[in-house]
Amino acid sequence: MVQKKTTRPKKVAKHAATEKPTLHVLSDSTANLPRHMVMALLTQFPADSVNVRFHTFIRDKKRLKEVLAGVAGKPNVICHAVIAEDLKKAITLHARSVDVPCYDLTGGIVEFLERATGVAPCSDIKALHPIDQAYRQRIGAMEFTLNHDDGLGFETLHEADVVLAGVSRTSKTPTSILLAQQGYRTANVSLAMGVEVPPSLLALPRNKVVGLAISPSQLSLIRARRQKAWKMTQTTYDHPDNVTKEVAWSKALFQRQGWSVLDITDQAVEETAARVIELVGQQALMSNESCDLP
Repeated sequence: MVQKKTTRPKKVAKHAATEKPTLHVLSDSTANLPRHMVMALLTQFPADSVNVRFHTFIRDKKRLKEVLAGVAGKPNVICHAVIAEDLKKAITLHARSVDVPCYDLTGGIVEFLERATGVAPCSDIKALHPIDQAYRQRIGAMEFTLNHDDGLGFETLHEADVVLAGVSRTSKTPTSILLAQQGYRTANVSLAMGVEVPPSLLALPRNKVVGLAISPSQLSLIRARRQKAWKMTQTTYDHPDNVTKEVAWSKALFQRQGWSVLDITDQAVEETAARVIELVGQQALMSNESCDLP
């Protein structure tokens, strides 16, 4: 009689629920630089896989001690962008003592630049946000842009560095604000089929104007969401046929005027702003007309 060999079911190891890591980003200023760096890098990881906390204006050991008091053991992680060497060392020592991974976001590139250029860094925190001519230019650009949003300020439209034109809901205002933050005096003009195009827009040098286009299907969805959110009366505003005709009409206008055209379909406003600068800047270099970009 052959005895059958019985096999016991394998035990599945039970793992304790892993806590989501918390990334502590330390900065001696506003944290704008490390914020952009870290958030850009985290796009390459699964969404919401890491908690991020920003700690700003860490300029002395008292403030640093307050921040680090709540950072001990895993799953904590530290990234920092501070200039002062004594604070860098204090952060590193604390991280080692409590077994927390730590990374200097800016130290490596500063050291590289020093070696490559032979120029020693000045380690001046205030140099990051000086109240200088460039700062005043940015503030002036933002004021100009707010005063020339959605067809405002036609009498001084010619003073703009760049003018964005497009039908409703083509991201003209957010793109204008981003450009203004970089020091570009930006105006935007909304176009509508069947409504006269402002003569002051048509009179501008062609290399000052960028026409924003978008796929009709996406624009129709955007407008439908807006109508619903604002509880607007049902009109042809979001109707696919009407939107298709309106987009085609705007593109024909752009072509007649010789304006650059930028398709913003599925494009973030940050990319749109960067492409606007590229388009207008390149045209200005190739043209006898100057758009006076800063």
